[in-house]
Amino acid sequence: MALLDRIKKIFKQNSPEVAKVVGHIAADVAKESAEVVEQAKKTVAEATKKAEAVATKTVRTSEKVATKAIKTGEKVASSAVKTASKTAQAATKTAATKVAKATAAKPAAKSAAKPAAKPAAAKATAAKKPAAKTAAAKPAAKTAAAKAPAAKKPATAKTTAAKKPAAPKA
Repeated sequence: MALLDRIKKIFKQNSPEVAKVVGHIAADVAKESAEVVEQAKKTVAEATKKAEAVATKTVRTSEKVATKAIKTGEKVASSAVKTASKTAQAATKTAATKVAKATAAKPAAKSAAKPAAKPAAAKATAAKKPAAKTAAAKPAAKTAAAKAPAAKKPATAKTTAAKKPAAPKA
């Protein structure tokens, strides 16, 4: 028992010192814990700022891409509208030209057909007259017949153009 008494005596003598050391250790641990907490707060704040910067950059980039896509779409749509407009105008002009040609060809065909019909009528009347009179009529009929084929050729070309169906109105 003497041993236990001796340990108690040493402990009583050293206990205030041990308590002081334990108190200092606890204070150091508390101070270190506070520093760790502050460092953690700073790290979290920095990480948050970096995350916000990355998110902001991503949003800006996506906005630029979206804006560029919209502009490209607008250009394509505008180009398509212009092309369609030009095509419609060209079709309208073509149709108008065909209608005008067809309209102009009808009176020309009629007027070309009339002179061709007159020499034929002259030949018919010349054939009905007696031989004496037909001799004098033959040179006139020949000149009329010579003129008739020249008149018939443009007339056939014009009537062929007139026979074509007119383009539908746009």
